[in-house]
Amino acid sequence: MKPALWAHLVRRAVRSLWENLYLNAVAAGVIGAAVTLVGVFLMIMVNLSELVDAWDRDVHVSAYFYTDVPVDRRFAVKDDVGRLEEVHSVRYISEVEARAWLIERLPEIDRVLEALGDDVLPASLEITLQDGATRPSDIESFASRIASEDFERIDYGQEWVQRFNSFLSLLQLLGVAMGFLILTAAVFLVGNTMHLVTYARRAELETMKLVGATWIFIAIPFFLEGIVQGVVGSSAAIGALFVLHRFLLVRLQTALQLALGGQVLDFLTPGWLAVLVLSGVVLGVCGSLISVRRFWQAAP
Repeated sequence: MKPALWAHLVRRAVRSLWENLYLNAVAAGVIGAAVTLVGVFLMIMVNLSELVDAWDRDVHVSAYFYTDVPVDRRFAVKDDVGRLEEVHSVRYISEVEARAWLIERLPEIDRVLEALGDDVLPASLEITLQDGATRPSDIESFASRIASEDFERIDYGQEWVQRFNSFLSLLQLLGVAMGFLILTAAVFLVGNTMHLVTYARRAELETMKLVGATWIFIAIPFFLEGIVQGVVGSSAAIGALFVLHRFLLVRLQTALQLALGGQVLDFLTPGWLAVLVLSGVVLGVCGSLISVRRFWQAAP
């Protein structure tokens, strides 16, 4: 198209945005609400994924000694375990240190421990594995390798992380379905709102069609309007997400400080924010083109 024709189409789009400001604001608000819902889900899922990754990287294997194993033998076993290639670090925890650690976190259990005796909490080795050896099968194989007559039992808490990963995968699948439904509903809501804008201009558009205006000529201004609505709506959604992150997630992080283990609840990265803006633009454009298509098929 010639530059003059493009300038004419842009002017038509700007005029329509201004003359139908209320309806266009409603359409942008619908887009903003839909993008906000999707953004909240993305923020939750991204932080959950990072939290699980942090747990996977911080896998510990606890090997508990029999009470009759001499102290020098315990340190010899510690040195042997520390030389294994899968091991990142290994720490010896004595009975006294285990007792102090538990009392520090649960002060009320002190009397129970006194009644049970000094040997109720065994000495142990706390083993941290290398990043490449944290798969459940690798941990199970490692636990089998270090099992010996010195250890009463060997614990590794990877099973619940694996279950949580499965739950997270299911949650992601449900989230994708929910996001698709939200976006689909938003497209039709925006389309219906834009249909009111189209209906308000029906006389002008019918005249243009009668004199031979093409589908592209009629649709381009609505296409441009949809882009503006999408950018405005998604920008408002990003602002709302920032407020939610600042005042809600930060407080949630304080409440769940122990469970999070120091993990920071991050805001969405620039890449995800760009995806949200693009989603808003797609919603606006699709809604606008759907409304124009309805008019085009119904007009004489």
